[in-house]
Amino acid sequence: MNGRDEHIIDVIRALREGEVVTYGDIAADAGYPKLSRLVGRILATTDEELPWWRVVNSVGRLVPGHEREQAALLRAERVTVGDGRVRHARVGRFSRPKRS
Repeated sequence: MNGRDEHIIDVIRALREGEVVTYGDIAADAGYPKLSRLVGRILATTDEELPWWRVVNSVGRLVPGHEREQAALLRAERVTVGDGRVRHARVGRFSRPKRS
């Protein structure tokens, strides 16, 4: 693993309970704003124990194929999930109600 990947993992590891962010948020916070796909690859392939369920795409969609598990983990942290996406989180990008 290179330093860039380690830095991204550190940002993911720092996510707090009830915090939901996007792949792009993680990339930007790590200093690599154009590498959101890299964040997804790291989450999909790393052996590190990371809070993967706290990371979603830019519109809040849950990870394809893992929606049920991710929704359950998020709900346990009092995150509102509906129709396959995050509706409201206590902390992070989805902490304010979105207008329809």
